[in-house]
Amino acid sequence: MGTKQESHELFLQIKGLLAELGWTQNRFARILYSELHEWDDEDEIFRFQEKFKKELQRPTTKPDRLKVYLDVMMRHPEAKKLDVVMNRYIPQGSISSSLSKGMKDISSEIDSAYNKTLNRTSR
Repeated sequence: MGTKQESHELFLQIKGLLAELGWTQNRFARILYSELHEWDDEDEIFRFQEKFKKELQRPTTKPDRLKVYLDVMMRHPEAKKLDVVMNRYIPQGSISSSLSKGMKDISSEIDSAYNKTLNRTSR
């Protein structure tokens, strides 16, 4: 899967979960900042909120960064109350790259099918 496509799918997941949780991008950015930084500084939080909103609009945002954001969101107590399943294949390096890609695709298919049955957008 290409980086832009993967980023786009992660954008959709994040935005869908924000809608389900009833969170604004600013609220989630504040939660993210608190999770990712040792000290909370209001000026820095504001800058982070603006940076975060821009990242959710850029197709060049790295998928790894978006995955961190999604992981933080899914660990939040409010998100744990949602009926959401996030299937993700984590490569171990013990199988070929083509088989590894296939496992990743299968995980995405399962996640997509499950969420469609719940009338959700593809995650």
